Amino acid sequence: MVLKAGIVLSVISIILLSIYGVDAIMTITENLGPQDTAFLHTDAKTRGMVFGLIPAILLILSFFITRKEPSKVLGILIIIGGALMVVGVGIIFALPNNNIPSAAKGEFGGVVGIGIAIMALGAIKIKKSR
Repeated sequence: MVLKAGIVLSVISIILLSIYGVDAIMTITENLGPQDTAFLHTDAKTRGMVFGLIPAILLILSFFITRKEPSKVLGILIIIGGALMVVGVGIIFALPNNNIPSAAKGEFGGVVGIGIAIMALGAIKIKKSR
């Protein structure tokens, strides 16, 4: 039962991160301001909290609530969630119209670090499943 809950949390996280990424990319490609959003109709800080921070917490939670349950599937889902965070930052910086203020660019380093830590948790989950 706990394993199913962990998988559901991971899938929800991946969906939220995907929505966040699509909105951020659309915002940049449509030349909206750095504080605007494309279709979520919230400010960037709220978008980051709801669609970035909450999924990260859910991924970490899914690892810890299932720490005694072996599951390669859950490990893979956790890695996918962490990778979405890391790759998402890379895509946002690679887009030519990113008007991200210099002060905000430092926050993205933290996002990359959290994404890498989450991917490590997924790798641990897979390793413990063998």
